[in-house]
Amino acid sequence: MSKDTSALVVSDEAILSHDTETTLEHVVSIMPQLIHWLIKSGIGYNEFTTALKALFYNEALKELDAIKQKKTDSAISLLAGLNRRDVRSFCQTYGEYTLVDQFNLQLPISVPARVVGMWINQKLPQQIPFQGEENSFESLVKQISSEKHPKSILLELKRLGIVVEEEDQVILQNSSFTPNPQADESKQLFTQNISDHLSAGISNLTNNTNFLEQAIFADELSQESIEKLNQLSVDLWSLMSKAIVSAAIDYCKNDEGDADANKRFRLGVYQYNQ
Repeated sequence: MSKDTSALVVSDEAILSHDTETTLEHVVSIMPQLIHWLIKSGIGYNEFTTALKALFYNEALKELDAIKQKKTDSAISLLAGLNRRDVRSFCQTYGEYTLVDQFNLQLPISVPARVVGMWINQKLPQQIPFQGEENSFESLVKQISSEKHPKSILLELKRLGIVVEEEDQVILQNSSFTPNPQADESKQLFTQNISDHLSAGISNLTNNTNFLEQAIFADELSQESIEKLNQLSVDLWSLMSKAIVSAAIDYCKNDEGDADANKRFRLGVYQYNQ
């Protein structure tokens, strides 16, 4: 008599619990949009996975603290799925079992970025020929990598808006290295909103909390109906946000100077149609 374990079997050699398997499936299902953003910005697998190692390391440390278990290389390696060599490297670099500052990681630099870096470091003109033995785009790529074709690197830098090509000349766009405060602020606000949204939903799933985390969905709609719903959403959000901001201002004044006033609140709303 056989037992049906189809929901648990991942391969002939590995079996995951139902919760582990479904969590992985759902996490993977929300990754394509993030991967889309990364690739749009010129960030590839190597850079991303290097950053992920530090994040898994940090979360393993937090989990061991939460369950009051002693921190060891083996325990962290098991929870995070990292090689013990990686764990030891983090300990030696940042201190014994100290959280890694994810914003100051030494990340691998992609070939296109290294080509531009060499271009700048060698103080070549802003405009150089594509082909040539010396001081050309082709020669820069060959100094960095013998595996990447110069034309492929050029196409990638053009896609990112870092260079433009005019006839046989490649022109470095200085504006691509100038910070855009407005764009940077938009990214920061977006990631803070998404982070808190995820925190609310995941806390509801894992800690039985009751944070507001809901959405309304409708399909088989005409473009006219979509536009009316969009406008209704904007109008209602305007009314709701004014009321909540007004209340938040009053509460902040009331709580000013209170030693226990160490909490923060965020309410977000989003709209999407396709």
